[in-house]
Amino acid sequence: MWSSNVAVHPWVGSNYRNPIYFKYKTLILGESNFTDPPENFNSSLVTRCVEDDLAIGDQNRDTNGFCRFSTKIRRVIFGLNESLGPSGLWQNVAFYNFVQCLVGDQARIRPTYKMWEESVPAFFEVVEKLQPTRVLVLGKANWDNLLLHVQSKLESHHIATLTVGPNLVTAGYINHPSSNLAYATWHPVARQLLLT
Repeated sequence: MWSSNVAVHPWVGSNYRNPIYFKYKTLILGESNFTDPPENFNSSLVTRCVEDDLAIGDQNRDTNGFCRFSTKIRRVIFGLNESLGPSGLWQNVAFYNFVQCLVGDQARIRPTYKMWEESVPAFFEVVEKLQPTRVLVLGKANWDNLLLHVQSKLESHHIATLTVGPNLVTAGYINHPSSNLAYATWHPVARQLLLT
């Protein structure tokens, strides 16, 4: 289904095309891939992370890394008292990271300009195949690089219309969940983009 441009395949939830908890078909766009050991970097990296988050009750579930990231995403979209759990989020969205190469073995390693640029064809392919109506971009750097590489029209400070081939897609960004995410600031932005 995916060309070699899409080195790490997106997660696509079972309800993605007809979401239950979202008003629109939603693609959540993370920034980059990291893993340790490096041999864990392959096309199923994102899928494995989501499946781990969905494995509630599994004693090997990593409750600190991706699972914590997932909790922050749910809370910024649905509010601090959300009760959907991982399944309510992941079965209703698609998710992948823009930068398609391995950036490093730990979080907070910054992608290079070349990494961003070389990942643009993958973004076009993912959007053209999944046809999201909305894209939630995680992180200001991710947003800035997206707007630098994809034709867009700003609708407001946080929202833009992207032109991806023949598709017009509404996108917006929030601070990255690994940063100091002020829910009071970013919840209204995410809610307006995805739920209203």
